[in-house]
Amino acid sequence: MNLQQLKILVLISKYKKITTVAEILNLKQPTVTFHMKKLEQSTEVSLFIYRPKMIILTDAGEALLHYANQIVTWADEAEQVLLDYRHFNKGKIIVGASNTSATYFLPKLLGNMRQAYPHVHIVLQVKNSPQLIEMLKKFEIDFGLVAEHEIDDPDLVAVPMMDDELGLVVHPTHPLAKVDRIVPYLLEKEIWIMREKDSASRRMAELWGNMNNIAFKTTLELGATEAIKRAVIGNLGISILSRLAVEDEIKQGQLVFKSLHAPALERKIYFIYNRNRYITPIIQEYIDFFAGKRWAE
Repeated sequence: MNLQQLKILVLISKYKKITTVAEILNLKQPTVTFHMKKLEQSTEVSLFIYRPKMIILTDAGEALLHYANQIVTWADEAEQVLLDYRHFNKGKIIVGASNTSATYFLPKLLGNMRQAYPHVHIVLQVKNSPQLIEMLKKFEIDFGLVAEHEIDDPDLVAVPMMDDELGLVVHPTHPLAKVDRIVPYLLEKEIWIMREKDSASRRMAELWGNMNNIAFKTTLELGATEAIKRAVIGNLGISILSRLAVEDEIKQGQLVFKSLHAPALERKIYFIYNRNRYITPIIQEYIDFFAGKRWAE
């Protein structure tokens, strides 16, 4: 077996079509089929099941996939390392960012990053914090920017960058907008608009709710903070959102942010990376950029 054959195995598992794999690898379809057959010949087991309009892996193929994923990932990283050393200021950086970080924090930094490293190709992937942490542990991204209460993982280095409090967000005409200090019992009968369950803000809000015996009556669950803001502006309910996410709407008088004075709702934007990965010169520059607070200059 060789690296090309393992790449094809990984891509067949993901896309299940020879045509798609051929396009991704810039190969002809017969060449992909040839490599699939050669891989089966070299391993002396059946790896692929051919079905109408799709191909799936056999149990043996799934077993090989576990190692193929690691080999392909490490090979790609080795290629990037050598590229970094050949062209110190060139290469590609894959940045993972949670919704809040990507929308309300990272755009302010992209200009500084592009100015400091004009020849580096930046790829941004927006995911929930748990997904990004898993991607970091699998070496699928170079580093991440996430909004979390805390990060305690032995495989990760987490550098706090700025505070980002979660609080109550209401329409300016809502009765709670005039209340000086929000206490939990005032929220018992409210209609809530919330993020999806895997989001950091939803997890923190539910933790705070459990601590204060509040059962959120959620009539609308949305997967994007921007959509939730539009719903609250439409007076469809109230929500718990990041102060950072609603700064513009507060200034424009469209929303009111009320602090709940709860440690459980205090979080930070973290710069995180895998301490076990090889640090290339370019990645080290980015670590210094974020951890050294050069982004704030």
